[in-house]
Amino acid sequence: MKSVPVFLALFLVVFLSFFCLSCGDDDDDDSSPDSAGGDDDDDDDNDNDDDNNDDNDNDDNDDDDDNDDDDSFGHLIPGPSEEGYDADLEALARMYDRQFHAINAYSAAMNADVVVPVDNVEDRELVRAFLQDSDGWDFETYSGSAVFDVVTDFQSSVGLYGGVGIAADAYRYGVLRDQDYPEDELDLAREHLVAALETMHLATAITGVPGVIARAVQRMDVPMNPCEPVPLFDPYGNPLPEVKDNGTCRADNSDGLYPDWQWTDSCSRDMYIGWMAAFGAAWEVIKDDDSIDEEIKDRLQEDALRIGLELKVVRPSGYDLEIIDADGRTTYHGYMNENNYDRLYLPFIPIKNGMYSLMALGSVAALAYVTDDPELQSYLYDTLIGDRKLDLIARHNQIGIDLWIQTNYSSVNMAFMGAILAARYIEDEAALDNVRYATEKRLYDKPGWLRQPAEQGQSLYDFITASAVAGSTAWDSMSQLPDPEAMANGINTLKEFPTPPFWERELINCDEDEIQSGHCTLEDGTEVTLLGYVGRGDKLVSREPIPMRTRPPSNYFWRTNPYEPNGGGNGSRLIPGADFRYAYWLGRWSQ
Repeated sequence: MKSVPVFLALFLVVFLSFFCLSCGDDDDDDSSPDSAGGDDDDDDDNDNDDDNNDDNDNDDNDDDDDNDDDDSFGHLIPGPSEEGYDADLEALARMYDRQFHAINAYSAAMNADVVVPVDNVEDRELVRAFLQDSDGWDFETYSGSAVFDVVTDFQSSVGLYGGVGIAADAYRYGVLRDQDYPEDELDLAREHLVAALETMHLATAITGVPGVIARAVQRMDVPMNPCEPVPLFDPYGNPLPEVKDNGTCRADNSDGLYPDWQWTDSCSRDMYIGWMAAFGAAWEVIKDDDSIDEEIKDRLQEDALRIGLELKVVRPSGYDLEIIDADGRTTYHGYMNENNYDRLYLPFIPIKNGMYSLMALGSVAALAYVTDDPELQSYLYDTLIGDRKLDLIARHNQIGIDLWIQTNYSSVNMAFMGAILAARYIEDEAALDNVRYATEKRLYDKPGWLRQPAEQGQSLYDFITASAVAGSTAWDSMSQLPDPEAMANGINTLKEFPTPPFWERELINCDEDEIQSGHCTLEDGTEVTLLGYVGRGDKLVSREPIPMRTRPPSNYFWRTNPYEPNGGGNGSRLIPGADFRYAYWLGRWSQ
């Protein structure tokens, strides 16, 4: 834990107070999240976090359905029987689902970037033909080549992307089940979900410590680049490494249950919030589904309870809401307490951390929903909402997230993820009103502010805001029509995603002459004004957001700067599309 010099504390008081005034709210609360700096992977807008650096009830049969089909507003994204259904968009989603399960998730049943070298022309053509010229789910049956022969590197399955991938699988299964899709498609979707839930359980069991979840997991008996594992403790019982870092490679710690897997510790809050999304979404869909084994449900609840109870523990810092690791220490970026500011505790500052408050509410709400545990329910409603008023802190500020051209879009993603979990899994109406206000007015479209998510073409943010404000929860359907502009923007962005296979090619929209002139014509003909190399990390940014159809590739667009015109890689990585899948199936499920 960092010490806080007096002069720094005084500076923070003045700095945060200034921004609190500028947000137009007369409350004293504030936030100063990871976007302020540091070496967190939360700051990595390129999203390459595969390394260490960085109710099923959609029917009308009972009185307490979570998502009743008789709601007059339908689903956020219409299905085949609803007005406005877009068959082409679902076809694109199907291609992403097929790429995801047939190739990216083939080794671990969970999201992973994979590599097919650009020189392996024939293999890459097999991938393209499988996705574009067929409609099946078995790559080897179609191509005659084994996936393990075509893919040369399966990278780590990391919490954020793995978690939202599981959430997408859950929502997809729920939609297919409740909207009368063919039985064979439903059976396959169930298999995908059950396999993913097995890997999520592995991510907790492999740590060897109940209530601890890995930052990332990776199979070693497939093509991959292994890391050198470090023991949790030295011979004298001291935790290793001596100075806690943002992810250390570990060997199986489960007493031999997973000898062919390795894991990365130090699950930071940006990865943790993805796991929370998976827990909540899976439980929404499977809790009353008789076709899912009760053992799977019980295990999901048990894992969620152990993780949730760890958040209640007051750590040596004197505070709760810290993410604990298998070595007994708080993970490097595992702080979500409202008094914390990027690993600094400043309880004497009257301005509290709104983003951490929203993430804590969402995480605890999801776990309390899954477990229905009285202790977690009391912690959420009596302590965090009743006594500490985290919902009000979140309502009054999300300061430090929006830093104009210096915005850290990982922080934006974390805040919106906290918002959707809180909006779906909190039952207290007053607290829900505060969460919805925070989502719409503090995160999505702050009046009088520039460069707002409402303009950025970030579908997930559009759908989260539209569903939250319209009143969609795990228990209740929307009480009003979702914002048509937000929905149109979000759907149009999804339509502009690349057609799979989605390779991480280099995309240079703006050449040196255009950069010097400050004016650039993008690959699709759109004209933008360049501000120069003034973005976070000295990145080139534009005044206008880059349309998705010509945006440089990312393995998770929702935490990548939408104003960067140039970027990408050498084309060897096959990007899983977890961002598309989560946004689309969240929209198809929500009503």
